Amino acid sequence: MLAHSYFTPDGPVPLNSKFYIQRPIEQIIYQQICKEGSLIRIKAPKLMGKTSLVFRLIEQVNKIGYHTVYIDLQLADLNIFNSSDKFLHWFCAVVGQQLHVPANFDTYWNEEIGSKVNCTIYFQDYLLRQTNSPVVLIFNEINQIFDYPDLAQNFLALLRSWYEEAKHSDAFKKLRLILVHSTEAYITLNTYQSPFNVGLTVKLLEFTLKEIQELAARYGLNWNDEQANYASDLKALVGGHPYLVQLALLYLVKHPSNNLQYILEEASILDGIYSHHLQRLLTTLKNYPELAVAFQKLIIHGNTVQMDNKLAYKLESIGLVKIEGNHCQIYCELYRKFFATQNFDEFFPKQYEQHLNNTHTIDEITQIYNKRYFDAFLDYWWRKSTVNNSPLSLIMFDIDNFRIYNAVQGQEAGNKCLWQVADLIRNRIYYSQENILVARYQDDTFALIMPDTPACKAFEIAESVREKIKTLAIKHVITTNGMLQFPIVTVSIGVASIIPDIELSSTILTRAAIDALNESKKSKGDCTFVSSNFRCGFS
Repeated sequence: MLAHSYFTPDGPVPLNSKFYIQRPIEQIIYQQICKEGSLIRIKAPKLMGKTSLVFRLIEQVNKIGYHTVYIDLQLADLNIFNSSDKFLHWFCAVVGQQLHVPANFDTYWNEEIGSKVNCTIYFQDYLLRQTNSPVVLIFNEINQIFDYPDLAQNFLALLRSWYEEAKHSDAFKKLRLILVHSTEAYITLNTYQSPFNVGLTVKLLEFTLKEIQELAARYGLNWNDEQANYASDLKALVGGHPYLVQLALLYLVKHPSNNLQYILEEASILDGIYSHHLQRLLTTLKNYPELAVAFQKLIIHGNTVQMDNKLAYKLESIGLVKIEGNHCQIYCELYRKFFATQNFDEFFPKQYEQHLNNTHTIDEITQIYNKRYFDAFLDYWWRKSTVNNSPLSLIMFDIDNFRIYNAVQGQEAGNKCLWQVADLIRNRIYYSQENILVARYQDDTFALIMPDTPACKAFEIAESVREKIKTLAIKHVITTNGMLQFPIVTVSIGVASIIPDIELSSTILTRAAIDALNESKKSKGDCTFVSSNFRCGFS
């Protein structure tokens, strides 16, 4: 067989290709689609064959006269996910376009009754009534909306309501829902509002030993008695992963001078046959360092690691792990061997070290790091703390009445004051430690980032710094009329502490510390306030 007659395993297996292995569950799916108001969800990590299966579902339902609508959420513009109303409007427009039904929002969309009701009415009274045939609505990678919890809760609850409506609504009886996703939902969904606990659930599994042997025969590989163990050896390496199996078989056909033993020996190196795939996974982990650290723990400690559900589901989505019960395990030996040789210390993109000697990260007046460096450092430790499940504290210092000081004493004296305060904070908290940062946040405000530190410890350090600054005895302003009297320079302090969440931004910690700082300043300064909402470890 000529090389060009083979397909590229990176994409879906073409229709009518002999290299597609039909799974036993497919006949059950076809039967389920024919049921009124049915809901099917197909779950599998990337490159497991979900799209190949969906294309065959579309072909089958088109043959029996059903309409199909294919919604690929990966193609939606990101700004669409920021609003439920905008998303549902877009959703209705895409469905109408694929059904060749002209948009009619002016008639069926009433801004006063809410987007979910509008969407339901638009489907029930308009879109579904334009066709006499059932409509199969397929969502590819519906897990894309999991990153937008508010939208996800609204939209998934809407789909569940349509499934329930189909029990008594003639319009919704026409609708068949197919939800395709690569990870479990890690958002909070009410049991009676979730579409993931009803209908038919299909989990695509890896190839069995028999299926690998059959596929090898279709590729024309004659695994005789001497090569009888080839199929089991390949399965042991790649876990029966369809894409990895297809890639190995295609390589053997194109390079008949090599045998499977060559693949087994060279598979886990970066220039082996899986180099592109492994490099892609490596890049993904580098882009999401919190996943890299979690995966590293799995490599070192095995499936005894207790992992946060969100991290586990994301790793499963990528295809690096399998979740069995309450435990994770590395998907296959190929991944274990390859990633065991990687330096995970380099996976965290230490942005705050990239320009360590670059003056653009150093504040000229105080000679400590500036806000640009602060932002990168905080983001780094936020990510890392999500994996370690450890507290992260932020202390904000503000020189009391500094504008008055600067106006009366002059800019030169003001700059010296800033330098003295910054130097004291830096030396007071053992600035040489890698995981502590002192930075000039803005103007006369300084920030202290302290990983692995609960609020109680941060409060003690803040109080220590506050008292120590007064020992500098920097003369402030004493007016002749007695209206303003600030004998020495003091500071107001705000403290916030949290165990970071992978779904949240580090900016919430910054805002909390600033809010606490403002409360301190309202109390005439020279005191420390701890955030009322972000006070992890503070009794």
